[in-house]
Amino acid sequence: MKKLVFLIFNSALEPEVIELLKKHEVSHYTRWDKVKGVGETGPHFDDEVWPAVNIAIMCALEEEKKNEIAEEIKRIREEFPGEGIRMLILPFEEIV
Repeated sequence: MKKLVFLIFNSALEPEVIELLKKHEVSHYTRWDKVKGVGETGPHFDDEVWPAVNIAIMCALEEEKKNEIAEEIKRIREEFPGEGIRMLILPFEEIV
């Protein structure tokens, strides 16, 4: 059963996340750059006052691969506690 996964992370973590996707052979995804928002690590508005900005990636993953990536996301969160990264997991019905 597939899950719809959103990875939302500080752009400073881009190399780690892209490497993670390659490692787990995730070759199909949609990416949004310059995503703005407020989370645990504060505002990310890509401006003079709040210069940080996020990236969002959406992909459909099989359960096993989703679990493997979730473990790696936890590791990245521990390694870079001030940067901000989240993995949102949603039910997935079908692709048309």
